Amino acid sequence: MGKKLAERWLSRLVVPGLLLVAAVVVAVRLGHGSALDLAGARAWGEAVAVTVSRWSGLVQAGALIAVLVASAVVGVGVGAMAELVARPLWFGSWPGWLGRRGVARRVGRWWRWQDEVVRLRKKVPLDQRSPEVDRELARLSARRDRVSLAEPVRPTFTGDRLAATATRVGNQYGVDLVSVWMRLWVVLPEDVRAELRTARARLDSAVALSVWAAAYAVLACWWWPAAPVAVGAWATAWRRIRRAVVDHTELVEAVADVHLPKLAATLGLAPADTPMDHDIGARLNRLVRKGA
Repeated sequence: MGKKLAERWLSRLVVPGLLLVAAVVVAVRLGHGSALDLAGARAWGEAVAVTVSRWSGLVQAGALIAVLVASAVVGVGVGAMAELVARPLWFGSWPGWLGRRGVARRVGRWWRWQDEVVRLRKKVPLDQRSPEVDRELARLSARRDRVSLAEPVRPTFTGDRLAATATRVGNQYGVDLVSVWMRLWVVLPEDVRAELRTARARLDSAVALSVWAAAYAVLACWWWPAAPVAVGAWATAWRRIRRAVVDHTELVEAVADVHLPKLAATLGLAPADTPMDHDIGARLNRLVRKGA
């Protein structure tokens, strides 16, 4: 466990922080005017190395520790910013008018495709549908689902994907997944919990990458080569966050489908292996909410 924690500390905090600290030093040294002066940077680096080589071993060790600590502090700061700023940004906790405008825009897009799906279903009854109609329904449904799996309530795709999971589970079983989740977690097998933790860690790591991108974007104000790094990191973060949130929500929904009956049976609300329905879901809600 200690080895894994050390590896995690090194890969997630120290190494990215060390790269950013090095970039800051280079930015301060070169600036915009000589941003690509590699010869000057190399000469300066060699001079620093010669100076450090004259220090005693104890001083060199202290300097190394100071650099590692500074890098770790930068990594911790990025993690804090990811929790305070990036997560609300990606998951849709936008303030006031901005949030309402974003939701309204997404709701309009979603209903445009949903109306097409409803219109086609009404036009062609189920027993009269040809393969062509089924393919058209699948195409329209896929376009709608690319906006959101349920009617949007957040101004971002990632926020709606998380919210849609609770909505879909509630529509299917009548269960308030947010209220039930911790009880469901208790009855999950350890390997399923590990998969959930891994999926959430991938999502958190992708969100943190967007903060690293923002840090390099700020650094680009003093050293322009940081700008393409920021753009690349942001594009990578965008792709990873969308993929990670899809994987995480699909896993959560699968867990609910498979293990909700076990939770109901454990709490004495239904016999073992009884399929979940809205009646069991309503009783489960009342139990976990303690009548509130």
